[in-house]
Amino acid sequence: MDVNLNSIGGGALQERFNREFEKVVKNMKDPNTSYKETRKVTITLTFKQDEDRNTAVCTCEVQSKLAKAKSFDTNFGIGRDLKTDKYVAREFGTQIPGQLGFDDVASAEQDAQHGNVKDFNKQKLSPAIGG
Repeated sequence: MDVNLNSIGGGALQERFNREFEKVVKNMKDPNTSYKETRKVTITLTFKQDEDRNTAVCTCEVQSKLAKAKSFDTNFGIGRDLKTDKYVAREFGTQIPGQLGFDDVASAEQDAQHGNVKDFNKQKLSPAIGG
C-alpha cells in the first residue's frame, strides 16, 4: 500500500504539517529559547471504522512541541508611597532613577545644537543673588 500524505484531506495534512514545521524552525532560531531543548512535530491519524468494516473516519492531527522561552531576571524597588500610603513597586535597571544616561546626554547635545538649551553660566546674575 502506497499512501501519499500530501493528498490526505485534499492536501490539508501537508498544509498543517508545513505550518507546524515552520513554528519549530522559528522556535529553533529564537535566541530566547534554549538550544538544548528538542522540538517535535507529531502527525496522528486516528481511524474509527463502522460496524460493517467498509468505511472508516480518519481524524488527522498535527501538533508541534516547542521549546519554552528562557526566563530572565529584573529588579524592582518596593516600598510605600508616603503621600497615598499605598504600596508601590518600580522596575529599575543598572541606572539610578533620575540619573542621566548616555542617550540623555546625546539628546541634550542635539538640543544645544538647535538652540533649545540656555547656558546659565553666561547669564547675568541679579544683584540679590550675588552677581
